[in-house]
Formats: sequence, structure tokens, C-alpha cells
Amino acid sequence: MENKIEMPRLGVNDDFVLLAEWTVDNGSMVEKGQTIACIETTKEASEIVTPWAGFIKITEIAGQDIQVGKTIAIITERLTEEVDTTQMQEGSQVRMTKKARIIAEKYGINLKDLPTDRLIKERDILPLIKLPYSIENSRANKILIYGGGGFGKIAADILRLQHIYEVLGFIDSNYPEKKEILSIPVIGNDDNLEQLLHDGYTKIFNAVGFLNKGHWRKAPYEKLKSFGFEFINVIHQSSIIEQSVQIGVGNLICAGAIIGSETQIGNNCIINAGSIISHDCIISDSCHIASGAVLAGMVIVGENTLIGQNCTIYSNVKIGKNVVIQNGCHIFKDVGDGEVVFMNT
Repeated sequence: MENKIEMPRLGVNDDFVLLAEWTVDNGSMVEKGQTIACIETTKEASEIVTPWAGFIKITEIAGQDIQVGKTIAIITERLTEEVDTTQMQEGSQVRMTKKARIIAEKYGINLKDLPTDRLIKERDILPLIKLPYSIENSRANKILIYGGGGFGKIAADILRLQHIYEVLGFIDSNYPEKKEILSIPVIGNDDNLEQLLHDGYTKIFNAVGFLNKGHWRKAPYEKLKSFGFEFINVIHQSSIIEQSVQIGVGNLICAGAIIGSETQIGNNCIINAGSIISHDCIISDSCHIASGAVLAGMVIVGENTLIGQNCTIYSNVKIGKNVVIQNGCHIFKDVGDGEVVFMNT
């Protein structure tokens, strides 16, 4: 039998809560009434206590903002994954799942780089394939911002207001000429990414919006993803997001944006200030819904598409991938892949 632990709501207006810390190990035995995690918002902190006894399967990583109601752990009567235990020469033991061990052996991961105080799973091993940084050295609450333009500034202001992540610095192509942005240092360009990841700075936000006046978010996101960086969502506290909305990772949701019930937002999107996305819409990866745009219900937007400022999209319309809809357009019919739509055309 499985019992789900869901993220509780702390404040009336808080749809996301920081999972600050797990106080138990993944795969360990927990008792009824035991504290298993610490959570917090900008206004208060609390603990999660399990109402069940059993083995805990952790499904969300600490240091992330988790949507209220989302499952963060499962309590089971028995462990569902087979666990290997390896005795190290120093006397310590490494506990890992079968799948994690297979990957570690395939890519020659040194088990001495792994922590011995918790169960090692596939998600712990995969980053080590890219670069040999130690899991212990991960700076969980520090974040890099990739791109020092307007969206980088917006992301930095939102993050500093929330006090959840410390912005370590900007990664910008104008380094080293550009020294700082909003009093935050510019610490490197693409040449420094590998070293920063090696040093344990695993979290990053892609703030690239445009390149040479063109929509250009997909390529840098894919590049950062290939390095092994982790992406967070940056969400302004004045945005309104219904509880049934599903959101991927790496998204910027700006001030005053409204997202309606059962809408799906992919990864690496910008939902700009004052935009409205009504119910049951699907916004695919790497899209930009510009400020003031209004999407009626059940609109589908393909990946890597820009919907310009003050556009309106009629209900049930399907917008293809790699589309650019210029500012002020009113769209009443489907738009095919790769089209550029101008006002009054």
C-alpha cells in the first residue's frame, strides 16, 4: 500500500512552497508522527510530519519551490527498489539502487565521490557523467543567471525579493567588459560554464529572450541542459496561477500574469507581465507569451513560438512551432509551423 505526502499550503496566497530540507534519508524507515521535512515561504516556516509509518520514497529534491498539492514523498510498507550495498575500504558503505549502480559501472563513476548518508539513485549519478563534481559540494541555494539583458534583470529582481535563492552572478557574452548588473557581478561567459558546474553551482536560469531582435530561447536552454545544469522556475508573487495548472521547469512568469485552470506550461517559457492565458491551454517548450497578450480557452501553442505584445488568440486556435506573431495581431484561425504573422495581414 502506498500513501502520498503532498506539499501543504502555508499561506492563503502561496501556491508554491520551498522544500527547504529533508530530515530523513530516502529509503529509510519512518515512524508515524515523525518530522520528515522542513518547508518555508517568505513569511513562515513549518515542518511536515508523516501520519503513516513505513519506508519513505522521496520524489522531490530539497531546495526547490514545489506547487501546493504536489506529491513530494510516498510512504510504503516495503521498499520498491532493490538496493545494493558496497563496502568501501575505509569501512563506510554506499547504498544505491540497481539502476544507479548499472549507470555508475557503465560510465566508470568513482563510488568514493558519492555520499554514504543516503540512498543513491539514478538522478544522483547522471550529473556525474557530465562532470566529476561531488554531490556533497552542490550549492543548493545559489543560482546563476544566463543572460544579462532585460529578462535577466527581471529574474534577478524576483529572486532577490523572494529570498529563496542567492544569485551568485550573471553569465553574459559581454564578460569581462561588463562587470556587474543590478549590483550583481558578471562572473563569466560560456567558457566558464564547465568550471562553475564542476564547482557545484548546478542551478541556473536561462534569461535569454532575443538575439538580434529574434526570439531565441531554445538553443541556449538546450546547451545549458546538455551541460547538466538544473533549472528553476522564477515566478513573481503578484502572478495568479490556478492550482490545477501544470508547469515545467526553467520558466519566467512575470508580474501580473494570469494562468487559468488546467493549463499546461512546458519548459523554458516566458509568460510576460500582464499576459492572460485562459483555461485548458497548452504552451509548449521555449515559448514567449509577451506582455499584454490574451489567449482564450483551449489554445495550443507549439514550441519555440513568440506571441507578441497585446495579441489576442481566439479559443480553440492551434499555433504551430517556430511561429512569430507580431505585436497587436488578432488571431481567429490556426497558424502553421514557421509562419510569421503581421498585423493587418
